[in-house]
Amino acid sequence: MNNRAFSQDFVATEKRLILDVLAVLKEKVGIKGSVIELVPATPSEHLADATIDLAYDGNSIRYLVECKMVVDRKSQIDKVRQQLSRADAPGLFITPHLTRELAEHCRAIGLQFMDASGNAYLHNPGLFIYISGQKDERKTQYARAPKGLSNPAALRVVFGLLANPDDLSSPYKDIARHTGVSLGTVYNVLEDLESRGYLINKKGSSGRRKLLEAERLTEEWAINYPTALRSKLNGRRFSAPESSWWKNTDLYEFNCAWGSEVAATKMTSYLKPDSQTLYVDPDDMEKVIKKLVKQHRIRPDEAGHIEILEKFWHWDNEITPGLAPPLLIYSELLALLDPRTRETALMIKENFIDATFYQN
Repeated sequence: MNNRAFSQDFVATEKRLILDVLAVLKEKVGIKGSVIELVPATPSEHLADATIDLAYDGNSIRYLVECKMVVDRKSQIDKVRQQLSRADAPGLFITPHLTRELAEHCRAIGLQFMDASGNAYLHNPGLFIYISGQKDERKTQYARAPKGLSNPAALRVVFGLLANPDDLSSPYKDIARHTGVSLGTVYNVLEDLESRGYLINKKGSSGRRKLLEAERLTEEWAINYPTALRSKLNGRRFSAPESSWWKNTDLYEFNCAWGSEVAATKMTSYLKPDSQTLYVDPDDMEKVIKKLVKQHRIRPDEAGHIEILEKFWHWDNEITPGLAPPLLIYSELLALLDPRTRETALMIKENFIDATFYQN
């Protein structure tokens, strides 16, 4: 699906939710609402998802609406309030369903809201409504549940945000280029991260993104990478007559990077690698293999200790040239399930990954 089609589908889903909420409000308390404008979320700007009018007792009030399809924690509600507080008109939060606890939190922080179950908090001159505890009897599915890091595309995008912090302030098109996914996929994954409470994302305002619980997200990425993305990188295995062949290899002319044990050894001088992992740009793959065959007599071997995979990120690693980003190395070392590599993985996390979190 291209980005335009994705945006249209997303706006249609929000429109359906808003209309359902307005219908329930009219049924419950007799207040009529109308949609004035639907604002497509674009990578360049986002002010609100919609503008609506509510008519009551001969009066009318106009709201800027923010929609969230999945809300299960107070921190998400706090972010919505913060966003709407910057608007020059009253803000209204709309969602499929709020529990009694979350409805009370909205009231406590002064965030007006409505949901499709009939719960609402509206407070304006001549108008006060507070309804909570209404059950989610409709069970309407307005959007798919958050996917998490269960697919290669999501892992690519999250890798970009974690391993290349500059992407937190980059336009969508740059994130897409750096991670090798479509523009629509970037939008989708960032929406998913926001719904799960991992990201403050102003709908495409690149300078206003902020990762939350980055360490927890790192662990989720590290656990899922070996099975959900690494296994899709067309790995090829080889063996070499000399186990130390990697020490005397000049690959600077190619777009490639060491991973796993070799990278960890170069970073910490702590391991003696039992295996060698090399990430190579697909365009350079055959040239690199040909060079290694000539220089080190590597040969195909399904049980070999050399693994060559497709490099899936597209930015320069200025901190450690020729090595994969520390997050990738950390994940690979953990996946080996070896006490010696786990210890090295924790060293890399402490010295190279955690330090990045504290700086941002």
